[in-house]
Amino acid sequence: MIPCILHNLRNYDGHLIMQGLGKLQDHEIDVIPNNMEKYISSIRRRKENPVTLQFVDSFQFLNTSLQKLVENLDHSKFSIMQSCISSPHRDLLLKKGIYPYEYMSSFSRFEETQLPPRSAFHSSLVNEGISEADYEHVQNVWKWFKIKNLGEYHDLYVKTVAILLSDVFENFRKLTQNFYQLDAAHMLTSPGLAWQAALKMTDVKLDLFTDIDMHLFIEKGIRGGVSMISHRHSEAPQCPNYASEANKYITYLDANNLYGWAMSQPLHASDFEWLSPEEISLQQICQTPDATTGYILEVDMEYPPELHDLHNNYPLAPERLSITPNMLSPTALSILNEMNVQPALKSEKLVPNLCNKQNCAAL
Repeated sequence: MIPCILHNLRNYDGHLIMQGLGKLQDHEIDVIPNNMEKYISSIRRRKENPVTLQFVDSFQFLNTSLQKLVENLDHSKFSIMQSCISSPHRDLLLKKGIYPYEYMSSFSRFEETQLPPRSAFHSSLVNEGISEADYEHVQNVWKWFKIKNLGEYHDLYVKTVAILLSDVFENFRKLTQNFYQLDAAHMLTSPGLAWQAALKMTDVKLDLFTDIDMHLFIEKGIRGGVSMISHRHSEAPQCPNYASEANKYITYLDANNLYGWAMSQPLHASDFEWLSPEEISLQQICQTPDATTGYILEVDMEYPPELHDLHNNYPLAPERLSITPNMLSPTALSILNEMNVQPALKSEKLVPNLCNKQNCAAL
């Protein structure tokens, strides 16, 4: 299988490629869809030819523009450009080219022997043209590469874009090979690459669920992100004219890689089994965090009223809820009425609240 790497394939080139492939009668096509219109990857194979092409979107790994990716790459890293372009003015091509997309409205434009004016590079998509510096760059490319017509400029543009993406992705492959001994060209997305890296680095052996009830039980505990408006407040009495008392200081702390840290802790991986109430003891459940056995429980929880004021700004044990009008405060209802907004009754959110809870999955 030969991977064909295109940048932003899912949102742009994929539509054109699939339209073309769909017209070929002697080809088989397999796709991995993101939805009905966008595809993460597509595989094309000719029925009488063993060669298979797999189209992959590099944007699924490097989610920024090719221009920025090229700018972030040191000039010494463009080995493919060095081997393909021998001109002493090669450095002019070490940035994404500039193309008059809307000006190229017919094939006859390719025969024009003069570089079009700066206004021809205007884009109605972003409603702006190119800068004087960018146009000067286009003029230098036209001059030093001895461009004879717009067809040659077009060919050079397409060639250099392909070479630049090749250099960017090859350097990304080297990075993943050096860090993880994994080849990104064998993956489809960065989450897939991260998953393979996690499995490789931890050497974990995961058991698959064969009990559908176990699967549904775990799935019930997937919560998502909290939907809330947080209020932060702290006071430091070292300011002038502040009441004299023991000094207190504000320290801002930030934790990096929270998800990575959490995924590096002991996690449920194998030997899953149900326990009866008689087999569960509080002593076992409250064991140390790095114990060899973990527990996933479904519990009923009462939120003591005496903790409501203390926990009001950040209640514990958030749960997925569809908020109904009777749950809203008079102030919230008044704002909805003033703005003529209907509450999204069918949309579930992960909501911190002070209510008692039933059948709550706790990991």
